[in-house]
Amino acid sequence: MDVTTILYVSGFLDLFGVSMIVSQIGTHARELGASPTMAGFVGSVYGALQLISSPTVGRWSDVMGRRACLIPCLLLSAVGYLTMGFSFTLTVLILSRMITGMSKQSQSISRSMLSDITPEDQRCRVYGQFNSVSSIGFILGPLVSSTIIKHEGGFYMVSSLCGSIFILNAVLMWIFLPSSGLVKKKSSQNNNSFTSVIKSFKHLNWTNLWDVFLVNFFAGFSVMLFRSNSDMIFRDRFGTTKQEMSYLTSYTAVVSALCGFVSGWIAGQYKDNYRLYKHMLYMLFMTLVALTLVVDLWTYVLVLALLSFVTTNLRVASASLLSARGGTGGVGAVLGLGDTVMSVARMLSPLLSGMAMEVSSSGPSFLGSMMTAVAVIIVSLRPQLKLHQS
Repeated sequence: MDVTTILYVSGFLDLFGVSMIVSQIGTHARELGASPTMAGFVGSVYGALQLISSPTVGRWSDVMGRRACLIPCLLLSAVGYLTMGFSFTLTVLILSRMITGMSKQSQSISRSMLSDITPEDQRCRVYGQFNSVSSIGFILGPLVSSTIIKHEGGFYMVSSLCGSIFILNAVLMWIFLPSSGLVKKKSSQNNNSFTSVIKSFKHLNWTNLWDVFLVNFFAGFSVMLFRSNSDMIFRDRFGTTKQEMSYLTSYTAVVSALCGFVSGWIAGQYKDNYRLYKHMLYMLFMTLVALTLVVDLWTYVLVLALLSFVTTNLRVASASLLSARGGTGGVGAVLGLGDTVMSVARMLSPLLSGMAMEVSSSGPSFLGSMMTAVAVIIVSLRPQLKLHQS
């Protein structure tokens, strides 16, 4: 089994476990007595800690090796989800999100590995396939959890099952993933110190990165505003049940998986990641506006498919741009910083989404469309985004 296939398996198990529980966390917080704003705060804790851990773990993997970082991250994530299986109070639920917020970096490390072993002109295809295989896990996870969550204590059983899947993932990576050859390590012992890892960030070409990070923030923030409390949005607007929400999660994952398998072909038609990136931002704005205005459930479901298409291709184009700019020795750090940008959005979006829902159930998608408009303005005013691609 080659390294690429092994990483596809890891990505599948990762999102298979996460998708079982992620759409239920907000509802579980509400059942524990949290208001919409407090439920949003629970989600913000995860994003706040990802803000710190993403670039640090990414840079550490550049220096120490991908495998040496991936396996501990998977095991610590398992601890977080197993802790969630005992979240009978909001305090324990927040603690579990803190643990996963610090350790859930497996997707980023896997993408860094794929960048190490894949030629630049093939990265869109490989990233797309990785996202698709991972999305298959996101399809199956809610289908499995929907049969468990409806029983008494279902949330706790699903959380424990999610933690067990992460343990399985770690064991498989320990057995099958090669321990060398994935990244060039520094020969000096000093260069492997934590202080040296932190100091090494100053060597990145920040002038070549900040514009993409800024656009990614607003685009990611806009989507997360909608998705972070999507279970509550559907319940308030259309009266969906927990089981129906699991089906909707699987539905969007199916669309994402299908889009991922063709994202490499789509990128090839553009022959320019910047143009793909720009056009997907335009479509994202229109999609979020539609989600704000649509009142019929089935039309809403169709628009969700378009949202999955747009976000899948946007992620692939963004990862390719960042990998190209990061260079051979800085891919892990740059992708980790990209995740940090998303972590800022992930930290803020549940709280702001919850506050927007206090006003209207259409509030998150409306606010998201405004954030996307900012991203569109930036790419329109910064044509050097294209010039910096190579």
